[in-house]
Amino acid sequence: MADPCRRSILTQLIDSEATTVPADTLVDRISPEIPSSETAATHADSLLVDVHHIHLPKLEEANLIEYDPRTKTIRYSPNGRVERVLQFVTEELE
Repeated sequence: MADPCRRSILTQLIDSEATTVPADTLVDRISPEIPSSETAATHADSLLVDVHHIHLPKLEEANLIEYDPRTKTIRYSPNGRVERVLQFVTEELE
C-alpha cells in the first residue's frame, strides 16, 4: 500500500467487474494516474515492465492478488480489510 502504483493497481482491480484482468489492460487503466516524463507510448511500455516484474509479484507475495505470469492475468478476490486500508490511505494520506 506504500507505493502509489500498487495502490492504483489495487483500486483498478477492486473497481473492475471482471474476475480476471489482463496485465496490459490494467496498465492502460493506471498509466494516466502514474506521473512520468516519458512519452505516452514509452511510459506505457516501461510501466508494463515494472508492473509485470515488480508490482504484481509484490502484491502476490502479500497475498493481495493472484498473478499468472504465463498468461499475464491478475485475479483479485474481494477483501474488505484490504479495501478499507486502501480507502484510508487514499483519502487520508494522499
